[in-house]
Amino acid sequence: MRKSFGILFLLALLLALLCCASALAEVEITFTPENPRLGDYVDVTVTPGREGALGVRYTLTTPEGTVCNEKDATEHYTASFRPREEAEYTLTATVVYGKKDEESASVTIPVSGTAPVQQGADVVYSQKDGWWHSVIYRPKKPIETLEKGGCAIFSLSHILQRLGFSGEDILPENLCVKNSRFYIPGRGTDNPGLILQASKDYGFTTQEDLIETEKGVADCLKRGDLLTFMIVTGHIAMADGISEDGQYVHIVDSATGATFERKDRWKTKGHIFYLAEDGSFTEAMSADELPGIRWFFETEDYCGMAYWMDLHYCAHQGMRLVRKDWLQLETDSGLESVELDYSGTMVTKVIRGQDDTAESLRVPTKDLRWTTSGSDSPKVAIVSNKKGANLLDGDGKNLERYSKKLNPGTLLTVLGVDEDLCYVFWKDTFCYIAAKNVDLLPVHEGAFSSGIVSMNGKTSGTAKVTVRAGTKKNSAKVTEWTIGTPVAIAEKDGSYYLAEGKGRRGWIHEQYITLEGADTDGQTVDQGE
Repeated sequence: MRKSFGILFLLALLLALLCCASALAEVEITFTPENPRLGDYVDVTVTPGREGALGVRYTLTTPEGTVCNEKDATEHYTASFRPREEAEYTLTATVVYGKKDEESASVTIPVSGTAPVQQGADVVYSQKDGWWHSVIYRPKKPIETLEKGGCAIFSLSHILQRLGFSGEDILPENLCVKNSRFYIPGRGTDNPGLILQASKDYGFTTQEDLIETEKGVADCLKRGDLLTFMIVTGHIAMADGISEDGQYVHIVDSATGATFERKDRWKTKGHIFYLAEDGSFTEAMSADELPGIRWFFETEDYCGMAYWMDLHYCAHQGMRLVRKDWLQLETDSGLESVELDYSGTMVTKVIRGQDDTAESLRVPTKDLRWTTSGSDSPKVAIVSNKKGANLLDGDGKNLERYSKKLNPGTLLTVLGVDEDLCYVFWKDTFCYIAAKNVDLLPVHEGAFSSGIVSMNGKTSGTAKVTVRAGTKKNSAKVTEWTIGTPVAIAEKDGSYYLAEGKGRRGWIHEQYITLEGADTDGQTVDQGE
């Protein structure tokens, strides 16, 4: 009996000692890096002193005052902050176990020196890391900061850096100053206006129409284009790649929390993925499931991050094209980016310069270089279907803005060719045209003759001459050229010339052509219309 009592006493004593040891355990705070600098990400881990923790509150102070003082506990025991000044920070973590049961610990984090500016072809800005809290985007009332309303600015900075630009002017804090006029109170940034202006400032190509088909999005990303889009209502992100199987789009998102916050409401559920270690794409049902994601206790939000989205969802949202200038003119001083006005196999009209300095030039097509991939060599498509041809989107549907068929003889610059569709440029839009409705013509590499449309020897006036698809009088009409129109001569058949002018190719009787510059040698043809 005494032996049993002794054993029970020892067990009770051991239990009491264990309880005391548990009660004496303290909350532990660790952080990295050991010696953080201004602008570094400081990652913090809080380890509760005992089991049963319900959450943790963070308080961050400097000798100048309080940086952050959370009122409510969070379940994020791993969190981050980004110091905005060189100072000795004091971080206090209060672990909550119950209504009146809390334990706290503090740690001193000395911050000195300055981290390099975040910049480069793979940079991903975190809009909600606290760094941008006082960076003013729109200075007029109501005042807007980059932290709250700058997603389109961050997306533009991501774009420019992936296009190869660098320097202070393309950093978010400077882009917002230059483009604050595009912020619309209550609505956010006018992203189409922002991208259009940036295309002029930095020399890339965009277009008015959104790309809204899976094929269109996939083709652009395979060519190395960038895309910006409203990933969820009120939030802009960027796409810069596509998976090998073509099913997933690589997204760069400055405010991941904003995307997941609207996840159920805007039906993005089932469309956000990360690339697992085994190479498979795994769905992330919450932001916490994205590997390596940071949560900032100062803003109570997530970092910017790169992840993957379902191609169907991205195309459904509609994506805005950003493409390196694809057309260049070879000049004595090197290659110069130009815009296309109309196409030809011999002569193409381009626009050099912008706004007040813009000038139109008719140049030999062989002096042009288009840099997009997709066809073995530069080609021009001519509409050969007698009934004309429609411009199409990636699903083969007619473009709404150009619903009228292109007449036979219309010339278009080809940027890519696949089995059923040709990827072409028309006026201001990249689109598709059915391969069965066109013939592909190589760029003319040799010398050619040029002429002017005339009537009774006159080369000026309002009279027009009919251009036809063949050399017979009843051949289908291709277009009409006003006298004075400059043309390039491809060949002659009897009394007819096969000529190109103003983006059309057709036959015109010799009586309506006055030949001028024969054997053009590659210099500028002229500056006519």
